[in-house]
Amino acid sequence: MISDSLNNSTHQGRDYEKKKKQERKKSILYLIENFLRFEGYIKTASTLVEEACLNTSHHVVCDNIDLDTILIEYENYYFLRYQKRPQISKSLDITKSEIHTTKNKTKTFKKSNINQHSQDIQSIDPTFFTVIPMNNCSESLEEEYCLPSIDLSYWKDEWRVYAEIISKEILVTNPNVKWSDIKGLSTPKKLLDEAIVLPTKYPDLFTGLCTPWAAMLFYGPPGTGKTLLAKAVATECKTTFFNITPSTLVAKWRGDSEKLIKVMFEMAEQMSPSTIFIDELDTIASKRIDHEASRRLTSEILIHMDGLLRSEKRIFLLATSNHPWELDPAIFRRLEKRIFVDLPDVQARKDMFVYYLSEMLQKHKYIKCDIDSDSLAQETNGYSGSDIRLVCKETAMQAMRSIFQVLEKKPGNNINFTITTKEVINAISKTKPSTSEADNNKYKIWQSQYASC
Repeated sequence: MISDSLNNSTHQGRDYEKKKKQERKKSILYLIENFLRFEGYIKTASTLVEEACLNTSHHVVCDNIDLDTILIEYENYYFLRYQKRPQISKSLDITKSEIHTTKNKTKTFKKSNINQHSQDIQSIDPTFFTVIPMNNCSESLEEEYCLPSIDLSYWKDEWRVYAEIISKEILVTNPNVKWSDIKGLSTPKKLLDEAIVLPTKYPDLFTGLCTPWAAMLFYGPPGTGKTLLAKAVATECKTTFFNITPSTLVAKWRGDSEKLIKVMFEMAEQMSPSTIFIDELDTIASKRIDHEASRRLTSEILIHMDGLLRSEKRIFLLATSNHPWELDPAIFRRLEKRIFVDLPDVQARKDMFVYYLSEMLQKHKYIKCDIDSDSLAQETNGYSGSDIRLVCKETAMQAMRSIFQVLEKKPGNNINFTITTKEVINAISKTKPSTSEADNNKYKIWQSQYASC
């Protein structure tokens, strides 16, 4: 009896360990899938879900854990125990024939075990596979970028943590905003073309005094397209795009913000050609009349912008601000171009109405459009681009309310609702401009003193 109980307890222990091991492997797969989606490898993550039979509709990774956190904790533990950083991966010195043989073996293994793999994913021995470093991106997607590799080994010890933070701000998802999607703003688009696009095509022309602009500021009322221009830069210009927000650079510990700024400019130089986009620059580079931390942060930005102007690497700084008068005066010299992004003119407003109502609703099932865009452009003097979009959205929703009433009474009927100029004017009466004339005059006064078009 005693031996039987011991055998039963032994079997139970083995079953428990086996079950625990399988759960651990499954958790690793979910962590990898979450990491791939977070980094923008959507197609790769979808393939993993399909091949590993992951049930992502019922299981998600907890908010307090991810692969980065696990790796950082392991590195800290390893450093405390052995007083050195662990080596996670190493390059393999293998020939092309060996790579080809390894790929064929992997394909043969997958084909012969596909049925067993579908039934029990845990039965595959992960040590069978060989990880081969890839120099190029094998998949080209419109939604994903083929980014240059980030060599984080350049930063040692505690600097590695700051480099990992900045590397997460590199844009990997295509915003899909083209120059043609931005109505008006011909001057900002022309200057961005001169600063980023043309130097890439004709590098021999942009030398010496003709070097491209290194830093540019877009200022003006909210909703006029400043951030939209940055999205177009990320879409159209083939550079590494750093999408930096104030929350990335402002840290609670003394000295961390300055180190983040230093690493940001070093990483941009390492991955050049690159574009650093800082939205709402006045929040981190305001006049140095605040407490010490704000003064040190502004000073660090100014120091590295000086180096940016003298650097031979192609690094472009693009910043926006809704309150340019709050910027530190010393930053004006570093910002070589200061462009006023004004409210859209008559032609731009006309193009917006045509784009939002005529083009975007062209393929709608129930709604058609027949408007006089010239008269609507005259009616919306003082409206920003964002305000006009809200007017068009309100117009479309008015049409949808009429359609809902008919569908609730007689479902299945063929319904065609035509938006006319009258409906748009009715929506204009319900949507007021977000910027007053007095506020816009403040930008014009500042423009007469500091603008550099």
